[in-house]
Amino acid sequence: MRTDKFNLKLKAVMGEGVKKTLVKMMRPWRNGFMLFNISDRAKKNRVNLNYWNESENLGDTLSPVVVNYMLDQKGINPDKEVSGRKHLYAVGSVLTAGIQDATVWGSGVLNASLGYRLEKRNLDVRAVRGPLTRAILMDYGYNVPSVYGDPAILLPEIYSPVKIDKDCRYGLIIHKDYDLSKALQSDLAKNIVKKLDICTADYKKFIDQLNSVEVVISSSLHGVILAEAYGIPAVMLKPQIDIVKYLDYYYSTGRLNFPVADSVEEAMKTKPVDLPDLRKLKNDLRAAFPFDLYE
Repeated sequence: MRTDKFNLKLKAVMGEGVKKTLVKMMRPWRNGFMLFNISDRAKKNRVNLNYWNESENLGDTLSPVVVNYMLDQKGINPDKEVSGRKHLYAVGSVLTAGIQDATVWGSGVLNASLGYRLEKRNLDVRAVRGPLTRAILMDYGYNVPSVYGDPAILLPEIYSPVKIDKDCRYGLIIHKDYDLSKALQSDLAKNIVKKLDICTADYKKFIDQLNSVEVVISSSLHGVILAEAYGIPAVMLKPQIDIVKYLDYYYSTGRLNFPVADSVEEAMKTKPVDLPDLRKLKNDLRAAFPFDLYE
C-alpha cells in the first residue's frame, strides 16, 4: 500500500470539474506516471502494471499476483527489460482510474461518468471485465474484442485453501463501512454470520476464511467474484455507488438476472443465484494474455 496520503486527500477534495481540467493538463506526461498519481513514477524500459495501491483492498492487490502467475507460465520475469516504457492494466476498475496509453487485460470501467478519462488514449484491448466496459470503450472509438473476465477468477489456479470446516452459514464482506443493525450484531455473536475482512493484501488468509462459510453476502465486487471462483454461492449486497462494475461482472457470466439485497437480513433470506461456469472465461483470458509486451 502506498504511504503518500497527500494524493488521496487531494483527490478527496477535488470536484470532478477540477479533475477533468487536470486530466487535460496531465495528458502530455501521462505515460510517465501510474494511474492518476503523478508521484508514482512509471519505470523506463519496463512493463508497468497499473493497479490501485493507495489503500488495502484485496481485489486491487490481486493484480500483480495474477499477472505474475501468468508470466511464470512462460518463465518471464515481470521486471524484464523491454523497449520503451509500457503500461498494463489488469484486475480492477482501473481503466478510468488512470489516463495512460496501455494494454488492457481484464480491466473494467468504474462508472460511465468517468468516461472523459478514456479520451485521446492509445488502448490496446485484449480482454475486458464485461460487456458494459466493452460497450463504453466502443462508444469512445476503441476496438474491443468480446473477450470477458475479471482475472481474479484465475486465483483458484494459484492458491488452494487449507482444508477447513464450514463453521458459519454466512460470511459477510463489506467493501466500505456498512451500518450493521443491532439484529445483525446479535447474529454475529451467535456465529450465524462471520465478518470477512477484504481490506487486506493477504489473499491466502482471506481465501482460507472464505472457505469456512457456506454462503457469502458481499457489497464488495471481488467478494462476490472470489466466492464464486471458489464455488461458494454469493448474494450481492446493494452497493452505495458504482453499480456498473457489478453488472459488468454478472453479465460477463451470462447472468442478466440476479438478486440484490437491500440489507444483510434480506440477503440471509435470499436464494443465491446459480454459480457460473467460468471455464470459458478462464480459457479466453489465458489465451488473451499479452505475453508479447515482454518481448
